[in-house]
Amino acid sequence: MTPETLTVFTLCFVAGPLLFALILQLGQSLALLLSLALGVVAAALAAIWLQAGGMLFAALALLWFAWVLAIAMLALTLHRRAPQLRRGVTIIGLLATTLPWFGLATARMLMS
Repeated sequence: MTPETLTVFTLCFVAGPLLFALILQLGQSLALLLSLALGVVAAALAAIWLQAGGMLFAALALLWFAWVLAIAMLALTLHRRAPQLRRGVTIIGLLATTLPWFGLATARMLMS
């Protein structure tokens, strides 16, 4: 496994679920939901800007960060609307943070 692949793997399978779990521990306030939404938009815009500048790895990392924030935002919204589904939503959210790895692995397989 190359160092780049190991970095992406660690981000997707360790840092992503950990960041998601930490965000869920912050509470269920509307202010947190709004800040997550702004974070998603800011990270996506920054990724576009970095991609135009040729910094592809940084742009990819920001897109991953936006993905994790978006998943956390959806999970918090569902926690607020349907508290009885809290455990299932949390588990699905933790699993969803790893999805970018499978997209990258599929793209790499198709390129080779």
